Amino acid sequence: MPFVPANDGVLLHFRSEGRGRPIVLVHGWTMSGRLFEPNIAELARDHRVVTVDLRGHGRSGRDLLHLTIEQAAADLETVLDHLDLHDVVLAGWSMGGSVVYKYIEALGTGRLAAAVAIDLTPYTFTEPGWEHGLFGGFDAAACLALQNQLVSERQQVVNTFVSTMFAAGAEVPAADERVWRDESATVHDLAALSLLASLSAQDFRPLLPSIDVPVLLAHGARSQIYPTKVWEPVAEAIPRTATVIFENSGHSPFWEERDRFNAELLAFVDRL
Repeated sequence: MPFVPANDGVLLHFRSEGRGRPIVLVHGWTMSGRLFEPNIAELARDHRVVTVDLRGHGRSGRDLLHLTIEQAAADLETVLDHLDLHDVVLAGWSMGGSVVYKYIEALGTGRLAAAVAIDLTPYTFTEPGWEHGLFGGFDAAACLALQNQLVSERQQVVNTFVSTMFAAGAEVPAADERVWRDESATVHDLAALSLLASLSAQDFRPLLPSIDVPVLLAHGARSQIYPTKVWEPVAEAIPRTATVIFENSGHSPFWEERDRFNAELLAFVDRL
């Protein structure tokens, strides 16, 4: 298995398939690059596809060190530098999208050809003038309650969280739910807690107008995590965007509408 040490020695796992312009896929909170495995074969026909397990997730080191969005962005740069990747299409899903925004904020777009934001918000809290927080109504009290539940009722959090990954009202195969639950449950409680706290502290709205590469916004029309039309203010703020709405998907269009997601992503990349 390929690994590279981060700047603090934590081992980072990645997978690389295919050749061509790199497409780098970054997973969400308490998940891993494994969830992109069904997409890789199609995407890697004409492109180099890289998945990265963020620290504390998947096969990467489980050391309880520096579990922040800032460090995750630095870790991503470590992998891109190790592979000597340039002209990258950097795609982040959910928390992985926040890592992509933090990467751009901290390190710029010198390595990038474009970015892809898969069903996420630039700011997790709901407040006056901003209705696009988690679950359409997330505030500091709700965040503290979720953090408390993480350390007291983790299995309940896993079960509830996984049930919201898919389209509202959809009948999800039991085998799919089992894969996602098993993946989420492998992440240490304190790793999940630390990254949730770090994610909640981020506000990328001021960053958006300065993003100088094209951005694809890919959202599920039936998302339970982001039930508002969060893509609208994001598309208005970022200078160059394309928006694709997956009518039969929730939070995870790369899984729920796999063929269309692959086709839309490849079409976006081919237009660059």
